[in-house]
Amino acid sequence: MAKKVYISVVSHNQQDLIAHYYKDFPHQLGDYEIHLALLDNTGSDALKTWCEEHDRFYFHDGKQRGFGANHNLMFQLLEVQDDDIFIIANPDLLIRPEQLEGMLQSFENSDADIFTTTMYLDKESGKLDFPDRYFPGILNFPISILTGKRLHYGSRERVENPEWISGAFIFFKPASYRALGGFDESYFMYCEDIDLCYRAKKQGMKLVMDPDFYVEHDSRMGSRTLFSKNLYWHISSTLRFLVKNRVFKLVTIART
Repeated sequence: MAKKVYISVVSHNQQDLIAHYYKDFPHQLGDYEIHLALLDNTGSDALKTWCEEHDRFYFHDGKQRGFGANHNLMFQLLEVQDDDIFIIANPDLLIRPEQLEGMLQSFENSDADIFTTTMYLDKESGKLDFPDRYFPGILNFPISILTGKRLHYGSRERVENPEWISGAFIFFKPASYRALGGFDESYFMYCEDIDLCYRAKKQGMKLVMDPDFYVEHDSRMGSRTLFSKNLYWHISSTLRFLVKNRVFKLVTIART
């Protein structure tokens, strides 16, 4: 019997990206039954039509939610069971089928609660989307925003156990996701992935990154624009993470 894999993707007027990156996405990969599910946060007739044409799950109820709230809702709507696999993916990811099948097998063999793989910003040049991540201190965020230097990101390309995993592409054991209560919905956008992994670590859960597989991320870096709404969300989420988790460390400098 095929194992069900649910891939949750949330769109914020990103129907063109989804149509581009997920147009030939498989429904079946070996022993895995793939269910690509789209939650439309803004309402798009084009995305609804695309989902109907490609036999994809589509949901829109006229409400706008934050990143974590949307994926928590999707977990409930899909009625994910403990024997399934739940994946969160950005709309701007290129996920090659042969890579995904290898990741799924690796995930099951690793016994990880939370899992990811190598993420390239530019596969041709080999530019990576920072796989070696550490929990930040108080000054890491302002340093990152003002200088672009992420001191809490290390340089190890084949790290296998990062402290936290980017929410752009992340696998979960459904039982582990449920035990964590999913994402903290008080974050609208940014840092909810750090918060979730921080809580997972405190509960003794296993986080794994397999560097032998990859996805490609067309990241837009919206939070880097001064005076933007994204920057406001990033700053407010940063403060929430630090206060909520009582982070007193001044700055984290990653191991090299």
